Amino acid sequence: MINIISTFYISKYSSNLDNLRSEELEACLLHNIACPFVEKIHLFVDDEDSLNRMKELTNNSDKIVIISVGTKPKYNDYFKYILDNLNDKICMITNSDIYLFECDFNLLDRVKKEKLCYALTRYEYDMSCYLIHNYCGSHDCYIFNSKFINEKIINEHTNFYQNFPGIETHIIKNFCDNNFQVFNPCNQIKIIHQHKTQLRNHGEWIGLHTYGDYEDFRNSCWHIPPIIL
Repeated sequence: MINIISTFYISKYSSNLDNLRSEELEACLLHNIACPFVEKIHLFVDDEDSLNRMKELTNNSDKIVIISVGTKPKYNDYFKYILDNLNDKICMITNSDIYLFECDFNLLDRVKKEKLCYALTRYEYDMSCYLIHNYCGSHDCYIFNSKFINEKIINEHTNFYQNFPGIETHIIKNFCDNNFQVFNPCNQIKIIHQHKTQLRNHGEWIGLHTYGDYEDFRNSCWHIPPIIL
């Protein structure tokens, strides 16, 4: 069973699409609650309004664990929480607009026993998968067993917020540096990206290679194309 570690918030882009964007995030949360492979969902919640909406939406589901309210987490916050609270658990750090759709149980059994990380590329809300067919380094969640990490997982590569372009290179390199084998079995464990509105608030490129330098990317440890395991 998987423990999801993520965020929940109400969209506040000051756009006429804010309500639709919030509905997308809510739909992902409800899908993950309903998913039989999910044990618990651990959430950093944006503010009190978001907390109240989440409670109303989920009817205080016992699958939800509130980590904190009013904290915008970086990856180092996710890893610290996991180290402190989720010993020997299969963990899935994911963006808030992602939900788990299908899962090969045999792969969960492997990640439970082996020092593996699954860095998954997504399907879109309409089940198109152009980022899989035209792989260029996009990964939206990381699945691993917490018993294989220690405080070394928290370092300069995890001192970033989610959703910055190129963040995947830092996270994947970090797992590799900590002696994980990293794979992308995105056709066996399917995650869905619920983002029809296309509202975004991305920062600057932070990737470990120059933007557009795909030769450097393909020769790197963070080049993790789709594979069948």
